[in-house]
Amino acid sequence: MENTSYFVSSKHKLSTFFSLIFRSPTSYHPLLASAVSRLIMQDQGNHLIVGQDENTVRQLIRMINSDNRRSVEQACSSLSNLAGDVYSEILIKCDILQPIETILKSPAPEDPVSVLQVVVTLAYGSDTIARKMLTTGVMRSLEKLFAHKNPEVQRLALLAVGNLAFCRENRHILVTSNSLRELLMRLSATSEPRVNKAAARALAILGENESLRRAIRGREVPKQGIRILSLDGGGMKGLATVQILQEIEKGTGKRMHELFDLICGTSTGGIFASALGIKLMGADQLEEIYRNMGKVVFSEPVPKNNEGASWRNKLDRLYQNSSRSFRAVAKGSKHDAEKLEKLLQDMCADEDGDDLLIETAVKNIPKVSLVSTLASVTPAQPFVFRNYQYPVGTPEVPLATSESSGTTMPVSPATGAQVGCKRSAFVGSCKHLLWQAIRASCAAPYYLDDFSDGVYRWLDGALLANNPTIFSIREAQLLWPGTKIDCIVSIGSGSLPTKARKGGWRYLDAGQVLIESACSVDHAEEALRTLLPMHPEIHYFRFNPVDERCGMELDETDPTVWLNLEAATKDYIDKNSESFKNACNRLVLPFKNG
Repeated sequence: MENTSYFVSSKHKLSTFFSLIFRSPTSYHPLLASAVSRLIMQDQGNHLIVGQDENTVRQLIRMINSDNRRSVEQACSSLSNLAGDVYSEILIKCDILQPIETILKSPAPEDPVSVLQVVVTLAYGSDTIARKMLTTGVMRSLEKLFAHKNPEVQRLALLAVGNLAFCRENRHILVTSNSLRELLMRLSATSEPRVNKAAARALAILGENESLRRAIRGREVPKQGIRILSLDGGGMKGLATVQILQEIEKGTGKRMHELFDLICGTSTGGIFASALGIKLMGADQLEEIYRNMGKVVFSEPVPKNNEGASWRNKLDRLYQNSSRSFRAVAKGSKHDAEKLEKLLQDMCADEDGDDLLIETAVKNIPKVSLVSTLASVTPAQPFVFRNYQYPVGTPEVPLATSESSGTTMPVSPATGAQVGCKRSAFVGSCKHLLWQAIRASCAAPYYLDDFSDGVYRWLDGALLANNPTIFSIREAQLLWPGTKIDCIVSIGSGSLPTKARKGGWRYLDAGQVLIESACSVDHAEEALRTLLPMHPEIHYFRFNPVDERCGMELDETDPTVWLNLEAATKDYIDKNSESFKNACNRLVLPFKNG
């Protein structure tokens, strides 16, 4: 794409330009500072040049010490834009922390809002920078600003502490401070909404889940134990899942977010988990949204050279030309992922601005997790997006930095691990946007493009955990250590009965077998049926229709096929009415006991 910025097209050098206009502190005029800020914000080309020019960055940092408040604000605005991008490292190299610490440590900073905005953005940028920022002096200054007369200053100081705690090493340091915990608890009860919300957010990021629950007056886990809802993937077959959810709502008189402490989903199930647990939708709302989503996203295939080929044809070509990679054979995706992303962004939009997964934790809602496949490492790893932080002391898979790319990648938990060590968490994140987590979880190969945030790349969670029940059990054990699990409800989207493969055996059938095996929901079910009898206190309910009418493509939009699936699901519900009744009775038990 051609860069149209003035400084690029006219071959001017911004470093020379800045060295001329910033020859002395008297040059730091607010109009000049404003012009520089607009220069960076309005044109990506100029933004790129400024971020890569060390002299320019140093000049902007010097402006922070200007006596003119407007100049400071505009300089901080420019630096905040750079801090939130790939240029945060150069800001640290240019020693941005020194003037920031000086201002924060001043006896009575008049209005540190602009500087705090830079701190908030820098702390969020990367774990490496957050580690460098966490000093005793910075923390003392931030805690002092918690009591500032301006609520916006208080809010930003709390956001800064929360962002610093995204770094695992920082979090382990901060949670040892009882005074910080007590201070956050007190601020979470203040009458100023901006302040109490930011304080609760900091508690959530620190993994102080019980303190957070008390602060927001959230519900406790019932005395009977943890209740888990697990939702399989399945594309448009998810309409069967919706039908089963409607039956449970009908039988309990409650919505899912009232019944369950943890809701976990993969792919389509991830969409449902987010809608039910975070957006607090009912099953009827879910059906309407999902039908519309299917019609919009899957209505028109993307016209690409290789799009018309079926999986069997693509696999056939793979065997015919072994020099081509599978990715080249399956080049392109069948549908436009941008349509799905737009729908997800609209669905996930939050009027309160709680866009990050962890920011939804400040509301009285269930814990929610979505399973995806991290494809930017080898071998591919399950990746758990979640709206919660693990309690302090939970072993987490550390991230290492690739020397060749500078990208952080998960270190295998087997490396240096001792036999019989405490169970660790799966690789995951609570720092992403909700719509990004859903998009990553349902990036089904061939149907939709994979998803990348610029650092990692994900594929559909169904490739590793189409039935995420085992993942949900692990998450519950980590979230509430020592608390028993009372009830697990696992819902599938329908399966085909086993039958003879038509046409005999051909070499390309091996590829189909691999796909079926990877996306099977039965492996997890078999493991659970084997192991759960050893824990008779756990009430386990699995609902998954098995019927010829459940055989449909993930992107099926034919109303006749949908009706067949609905009929099969209705028959299944009718035949298993006693199991549904037992599940509903178990789920409403906490409400009956008060």
